[in-house]
Amino acid sequence: MPHWFAALLALLMTAAPAWARLDGILVEPPAALPAFALEDHDGRPFTPAALAGRWTLVAVGYTSCPDVCPFTLANLEAVRAELATTTAPERLPRVVFLAVDPARDRPILRDYVHHFHPDFVGVTGGAEAVAVLLAGLDAKAVISPPDANGAYEVAHSAAVGVVAPDGRLVAKLSPPFDPAETAAFLTGLIRGLARGSAAP
Repeated sequence: MPHWFAALLALLMTAAPAWARLDGILVEPPAALPAFALEDHDGRPFTPAALAGRWTLVAVGYTSCPDVCPFTLANLEAVRAELATTTAPERLPRVVFLAVDPARDRPILRDYVHHFHPDFVGVTGGAEAVAVLLAGLDAKAVISPPDANGAYEVAHSAAVGVVAPDGRLVAKLSPPFDPAETAAFLTGLIRGLARGSAAP
């Protein structure tokens, strides 16, 4: 276990009760994401290089999701707004929406994510490419066979992955999030990693 992660784990376990009310867990040890090749909502390549140097919150879902996905993205926008009160815009975590139903998602993905915030990034790709990143996030998505009318359902993990600037999954957050508590949790992660990486 990296020394910075052990110190951070101890800090969070002894923190104020507000931490306990947040449904967030640290990934121990932090897990490096696998190589993946997707496209963003503008058709540009989206690979691990796109995550380098910045904190990222990755939500999994699909654009026709009736409840969990829009709620989670709106919740994440509220978290970013809370963080923005103490964090410079260029240091705010990026929010990425991994769309797991590309046949329906791709045509409307840009408009969908921008409905929640113009800085949100939608990414998708073929089933195998999406599965690679899902596995790295310890997430799942299952598309059911279509019925006689061509309709089908999509089941997916709801937890949001927290990816550090070095491309490692360091935590998972389960919605709903309290914006203030989640912002405090993320601030603790960011500061803890910064202290740990600077330590000898």
